[in-house]
Amino acid sequence: MDAKKADVVFHIQDEPKLKRKLQARHLEMIAIGGTIGTGLLKKSGGAIFTAGPLGALLCYAIIGLQVFGVATSIGEMATFLPIDGAFSALPTRFVNPSLGFASGWNYWLNWALTLPAELSAVAGLMTWWVPQSTVQGWIWSLTYLVPLAGVNMIGVDGFGEVEFVLSIVKIIAIVIFLLIGTAVWFGAGGNTGPLGFRNWSPPIQGSDPFNQFLNVAGAFTTAFFSFGGTELVGLTAGEAANVRKSVPKAINGTFYRILIFYIGSIFIVGVLLPPNSEILNPDNPAGIAQSPFVYVFSIVGIPAAADIMNGVIIVAAISAANSAIYACSRTLLRLAADGSAPSILARVNKQGVPMLALAVSLSFGLVAVVGSYAAGPTGSDKVFGWLSQLISLGIMAAWMVMSLTHLRFRYGYLAQGKKLSDLPYIAPFFPYADILSLSIGGVVTCFMLMFSFYQGNFVATEECPTYFCTTWFINNSWVYCGVPLVVGLFVGHALYTGSKSGKGLLSGFTLVRYEDMDFETGRYVETEEEIAENARDAAKPKGMVNWAKSMVSKKE
Repeated sequence: MDAKKADVVFHIQDEPKLKRKLQARHLEMIAIGGTIGTGLLKKSGGAIFTAGPLGALLCYAIIGLQVFGVATSIGEMATFLPIDGAFSALPTRFVNPSLGFASGWNYWLNWALTLPAELSAVAGLMTWWVPQSTVQGWIWSLTYLVPLAGVNMIGVDGFGEVEFVLSIVKIIAIVIFLLIGTAVWFGAGGNTGPLGFRNWSPPIQGSDPFNQFLNVAGAFTTAFFSFGGTELVGLTAGEAANVRKSVPKAINGTFYRILIFYIGSIFIVGVLLPPNSEILNPDNPAGIAQSPFVYVFSIVGIPAAADIMNGVIIVAAISAANSAIYACSRTLLRLAADGSAPSILARVNKQGVPMLALAVSLSFGLVAVVGSYAAGPTGSDKVFGWLSQLISLGIMAAWMVMSLTHLRFRYGYLAQGKKLSDLPYIAPFFPYADILSLSIGGVVTCFMLMFSFYQGNFVATEECPTYFCTTWFINNSWVYCGVPLVVGLFVGHALYTGSKSGKGLLSGFTLVRYEDMDFETGRYVETEEEIAENARDAAKPKGMVNWAKSMVSKKE
């Protein structure tokens, strides 16, 4: 059997498991709108409240740079090896099996906790219309969980179609918000003339430079949570039709999406509201229910605009919960296939759905139901606040692992004499983007630890008389829970495998050698039909108008 035929075998072997039904339009919308969720639309106000408008803008810009590097790095690996469960399989193959184990479980837990966090956010947002005294939050969480479970049981095409529609809604809403917000900034909506930068008072919160530095450091957890999901395209590659067309198209434009949707939105909210506004205060129940985006629409005077925007934020939370269910089940499937979880979880049905892995992942949605019920009338907001901080660390850890994985992937690929031109997609700015990503993650972690334990900016209140009060534990769950978990998974697995190998206790920490890296298993090879389709696509006229037409008209 020659090399070409062997490659085709690898391609065919993937088919009986997960089904390649995600079309280019699905992946493009997931990449564009899939990351717009409650992190941006609900929690971003807390970043401005903590760090000030300029401080929050710096946080989002710095994390945006890291996101760009991570997304392009994952794109290079995912188009060449579009395997399910990339966040455990790729580190295992190119860095270290124990790192793959830790990364896979970290990524699974990250999304498993995202599900209850988003369901709790939905419950909190519903209080805009229905008071907690009328309908308790856990009822809303359970109500929205049931249809999401049904969608994911249909198959990956059901997930793709739902995300396609929800992403369009979010994109339209953000664009309208940016337009209206800009108009308000220039004087519309009853303002006494243009606002300019009068609300940048102060630009960075803090009584002195050191406190300002710490406050900016404290806002990074919100920025990480806001950008979470950007890497999801790498996971969907395992079920994408025509990977070499759809994945690069989904990744291209990442920089502009970050600039417009994230940096643009944070800037507009920062110039419209002073940093001490109760609307931005994450501990203000009214502010949490409204969100700064809802408030901006309400001051314009457009009938029902605030209600519409609140509905859009709920749509964003539902979209994030939908993505969480998908990512959880696929990551758990890969962990089971690799022997890091019970093998029974690797089974899939005829529709290509890992039903048992899906059931386990869905069970975590009940955390929102039980947690909000146990925590009382404002339980949903407490559950959301606690989980979102913990998720932030998981997101950062996953990104850093993938940046390290890409460094070794590229070096190993070239060390084996392979041509860079044979890669379907080549990540730009190598190795600088990966090095920058790892540097940002390491430095920001140190900054966040300093913010968490520095007591100089603590002000005692009746609700929080001591520094290590309930509020501290809610806002810093990533410190006492997330860090030990991520480190413990890696170290524990490495020591265990080292002791079992007979090569010494520390042998589990050994890196995979470049010459031993496997670049063949699971490598995707285009069919003749896909090659012809890609040629036709390359000949099509480019531009925003043609792109918009294709999104509406194509029935792939």
